This record gives sequence, C-alpha cells and structure tokens, in this order.
Amino acid sequence: MNLSRLSVPGAVLAAMLFLSVLPASASSPNDAILVLDASGSMWGQIDGLNKIVIAKDVVEGLVLGLPPEQRLGLVAYGHRREGDCSDIETLAGVGAERADMVAALRELTPHGKTPLAKSVEHAALTLDYRKRAASVIVVSDGLETCDADPCALARMLEQNGLDFTVHVVGFDVTVEERAGLQCMADETGGTFVAAASASELASALRTLAEAGPAAGDVEGDAVPSTLAMKATVLPGGPLIQSQLEWTVTALAGGETVFSATDTGSAMTEVLPGEYVAEARWRGWQDGREVKTGRLQFTVEAQQPKVITVPVDLGFKVSLQTPAVTREGVPFDVTWSGPDELGAYLHVASPEDGPREPIYFFAAMPTRTKAGVSDASQPLTASLAAPSTEGVYEVRYVLDQPRLILARNALRVTDGGFTVSAPAEVPVSSVFSVAWAGEATPGDFVTIVEAGSAAAFARGYTSPLREDGSAELTAPPQPGEYEVRYVLANGYTLYPGMQHAVQATTPVSVVPVVAGIAGPATAVGGSSVPVSVTLPPDWEDDYISIAAPGATRANPDARVTLGRAGAGDGKLQLQAPNIAGDYELVYFLSPGNAVLARQPITITRADAAVRAPEQVVMGDSFDIAWSGPGYRGDRVVIAPVDVPDEKMWGWGARYGFIVPTGETEGTGSVRQYPFEAPGVYSARYVTGLQHQVLATDTFTVVAAPEGVSSP
Repeated sequence: MNLSRLSVPGAVLAAMLFLSVLPASASSPNDAILVLDASGSMWGQIDGLNKIVIAKDVVEGLVLGLPPEQRLGLVAYGHRREGDCSDIETLAGVGAERADMVAALRELTPHGKTPLAKSVEHAALTLDYRKRAASVIVVSDGLETCDADPCALARMLEQNGLDFTVHVVGFDVTVEERAGLQCMADETGGTFVAAASASELASALRTLAEAGPAAGDVEGDAVPSTLAMKATVLPGGPLIQSQLEWTVTALAGGETVFSATDTGSAMTEVLPGEYVAEARWRGWQDGREVKTGRLQFTVEAQQPKVITVPVDLGFKVSLQTPAVTREGVPFDVTWSGPDELGAYLHVASPEDGPREPIYFFAAMPTRTKAGVSDASQPLTASLAAPSTEGVYEVRYVLDQPRLILARNALRVTDGGFTVSAPAEVPVSSVFSVAWAGEATPGDFVTIVEAGSAAAFARGYTSPLREDGSAELTAPPQPGEYEVRYVLANGYTLYPGMQHAVQATTPVSVVPVVAGIAGPATAVGGSSVPVSVTLPPDWEDDYISIAAPGATRANPDARVTLGRAGAGDGKLQLQAPNIAGDYELVYFLSPGNAVLARQPITITRADAAVRAPEQVVMGDSFDIAWSGPGYRGDRVVIAPVDVPDEKMWGWGARYGFIVPTGETEGTGSVRQYPFEAPGVYSARYVTGLQHQVLATDTFTVVAAPEGVSSP
C-alpha cells in the first residue's frame, strides 16, 4: 500500500474561498454563488492529483465551514456533455441545504467545454445582481472556450449591478490564462489567486492568512474541526458508496480517533493535528479480497477538512512507449495489465479525461488477435499518433470503471511539411503542386477558399506522387484560395486530428474569357453551326442550347468541345426539338461555370403524314410522310385518345422508321396488332425528345365475316 499525502492546493483554495465570501459587515453577508469548472481540462493534475478531485474537496470544505447565515449556491459547467457551450447547471440554489449541495458536488465528472462568461452571467442573474449585493466565486483552470469575452462581461455586470463582485481561483494557469481570469476580479473589485505550484500556493496561503485572525488570537485552539471522508476506486475514480470500513489514527502515537464499518462516505470531528485515514473496501468484484487505501493529512484549527482516499485495487500494469514521435506516424506501445476488465490503450491530451481519446485500441481484442491470451505477458501493438505537434499522454485505461491506470508522456514533433503552388492560376485549370515532408499513407493536397474552416474541399483534392508533386484543378469561381497539405491520419471524432492541415500557400484563381456565337433562330432538331472563342485548357469545356438563364446544360442539346473537334473555334450542335426561346451557353469544365451566352429561338420543324381513311383489321397499309428526317425519327400508330405527351413508350414496332436524311416518302405498316376497331392516328415523332410534329387520323374496322387475315 502506498501512503500518499494531501497536496497543498486544497488548503490554499479553502482559505481563499472562505475569506472571499465573508461580507464587509458580518451582520449582513452577501448572497454568493460558486461557479465550478467541470470541463474536460479539470482531469489535468497538480502535484499528482486530478484538479477536479482537489476542487471538489476544497469546495466541500468551504460548504461545511460556512457560517449558518451565509447563503451560498453552486453552479457548474462542462460536466454533462462534450462540446456543448450551453452545458451550465445550477446544482444548488442560493440557501440550499448544505447536505444537498455536497451530494450534487460529489457527482460531478468533467466532460466538456468552458463557457466561463455565460456561467458567470447565469450566476449573476440568479442572484438578481441589479437589485441586490451579490458575489460570484469562480474556480477554473483555464480560459473561455466558447467564443465570449469574460472580461467585457465582468465590466458590464459591475456597471449594471448594485454591488457585484467576482472572486477567481486559477488552477495551474499560464500567464495568458491568468490575465484572462484575473481581469474578471479586477473589473469587479474582487480577488484573484493563482494555484500554479505548491510553493506559490503556500505563499498565497500565508498572505491570505494574514488577513484573518492570528492562530494564537483564536480562543480554544483545541476546538475540534469537521472532517469529511470520501473514498474512490483508484485516484480520480467513482465514489465508493458502501461496504467501507474507516479508521483514522493520529500520525504521532497511532491512537485511533475514529472508526466506522459498513458505510460509504463518513464525517466526524477531530482536533487539529496530523492523521492517517485508512479505507478498507469489501465491494470489489466478489468481495473476498479487501482493497485498501491510505492518506496522510493535516487538520487545521477551526477549518473543516475534506479528504478523498483512493483505494488501491492491486492491479499490476506496465506501459512502455517512446518519448517522441512525429505527427501522424504510428508508434509501438508495449503493455500488460488487467485487459480482461475491458481495458484499452489510448493517446490523449494531458488535460483530457479518460473518455476523450484521440486514437485508441481495445487491449483484449488486440491481445486475442495476436494469439497472446495471458494478460500478464507484455504485448506490443501500434497506435496512431496525433496530427499536431505538442505534448500528449499514452494511457492504459480501465473501462469499468473508466480510470487511467498508467500514463506516459509523449512528445509529438513537427513533420516539416511544406507545400508550394503558382501564385496565380486560371479558373478550372489543372496546375502542379510541390510538397515536402515525411508523408504518411493517405495524405493529400487540396485547394479551398482562403480561411476556410473545412480542412479540404470535396472534389478538389489530389493524392501525392512519390516525386514530391501533385496536380490540382482550380475551382470555377475566381477568388483567393489556399493550397493545403492535409495529413490524413486515421478516423477519430477528436477535433482537428483527422485531416489536419500541415502547410498552406496562397493562390489567386483568376477568371478566363470565352465567347459563343450562332444564328438567332434554328429549326428544332437541326444541326446548328456555332463559333466559340476558346480559353486555355478548353478541351473539357462544353456548349449547350439551354433555357434562358440556365446554370446547367440541356442534356438533349449538349456537346463537349474536345469531342466535337472545336480547335478551330467552329462546331455543330443539334438543336432541341421542342420549340421555344433558348440560349447558346458556353460552360467551363470542371465546375460548370457559365462563361458566355447568346439568345436563340428554336422553331418547330415542318412535317406531315397522310393515312388511308379506313383500314381493315389485319390488313397492311401505306402511310405517306414528309418531315426533317432526323436520326431516330419515326411514324407511329396509336389510339387517337393517347395524348402526345404519352408517346414516349410508343416505338417503331408500332409503325416504321423514317430513313435518316430523307425528307419525304411512304412507309408500309404490316399487320398492325389493332386490339379493337376504332379511331387511330398516325403521328410523325422525332427521335430526339419524342416530339409529335404531324398527325392524321383514320378508322379501323373489323374484317368482314368469313374473310380471314392475309
């Protein structure tokens, strides 16, 4: 069993918080709300303890030690959902029962973002700060992450409030973070304390202690202080609610001052001094093996003390990892441990909790696949590295309960990626890109609008060539763009890791000029002569006769310039058969941008059909016709009540094909399968768009009795 010592931050923060809620006049304390940071970064550590564990113990001590007349509320943020800037909750209203506040506090687990400004505003509104004197106490380990300005908010609250104050406690904060937190206190006349290290915290404690009564001036140094005891499954794990045995002994002499059996958390009163608490737990698995945790701590005079004792489960875990790897390059992890309990290996930010991996793999399935079933035997497997340089942790994590059993630091270094491209390229043109760096499988280059939040643009990416080059196609819209080198890496939900941008270079996409000219009118279905003014790289561009203002080509009247042999600027395009007003349109490819338009009117082609007045069922008969003779034109026989727009399903087997290029003639209809006598029609139908250009009706009669079909 390891004997651990409670770190300095708890005592310092308890003293600071206790002093901060004291009113200017002891007879009329201000209402106050404590805003506690429960964002994912609170999984970080100070002196080997999770910041959330320190904070919860400190705040619980504050709650237990407040005078009865001090009304306090509790607000937390980031404790329920990842990535949600609205995750702010009042856990206990102002004046709530102390026991209810402690119970809510103990259930907090860090998860999400840091909506600091909105949380302070939420607390101020709850306190009715415009009409009443009010204090907000903020306990946070970092800056706002929800696109708000806490300093401006504090200034506004100070200006609008009757007597409003914000006190701030910073955990392990950088210089930048300190300024961002301290300004809230400065703007409202509050106090800021930074808990950056044990020595600084001790110095702060001495400074704060000087503001209160000296220890010798307090009557009755031997008055007992409240001691609240909690136990967790391993450090930072879930609270143990039952089957605990507690023993508290004096460090000097070993005298037992408190004991309890078959309980969860416990509370007592002890005299000031140094003690050792031992928690024995019979609730792990089948309970046959007792698990134990010990903690040495100090109780100060007239200051409530809250301790959390981690119970050691006796797991034997080994974890070997490299100290350094490069962006996106997988590395080997060698481990052993209780894999059968659902453990897994992951790499994560040091400030992220056990449920926020960047990349991970499950330990036991990996072991089974490797054919090494004995979890006590070390096994090596590959784990993907993060895509951005920085300091990370490789962890061995238990699944139930979700706890970190071992961790190693990992430094991810820059991959040295660069990318270059021409400063200016025409729209929709193909251009070369040069890249450098240690590429990983799946990496690519892309072109996106300058400053785009998306890492890449679909349809505008290119794989890398081994010679350090790649080819991209410029977008069809002119403007300012970026060519980016994108590190593909593996799939992950962690922001910024899959498809991480490693290098960029600016590119201006400039417009090109094209022209189109043709006749003002054309007969439907005819071949229309068109002249074009060609831009660079024109071969994949296309023209179309489309509806006025169209941004897409008409599939029935479209031709690609390269296929049409338009190198001399001249080509032919078949007109649609549907009469109406259209435009000749020049489309850029890729991208389908319109470069030029010209109006054109399509008129209906002339045609005629002449059928016999009467046809006997089963007889063959001739039909005379005239028309444009376009490819696929036909004369079709159909019941007279079939409308023209329904003629798509009536093919040549119901009549005959018009010879291509011929403009008049006679066709024979042989033994048409009339279903019944009646009125029918012969129709000239175009092959393109199936337009009916001419119609003639005739009557079909039954064959006389006794006369058989030929």
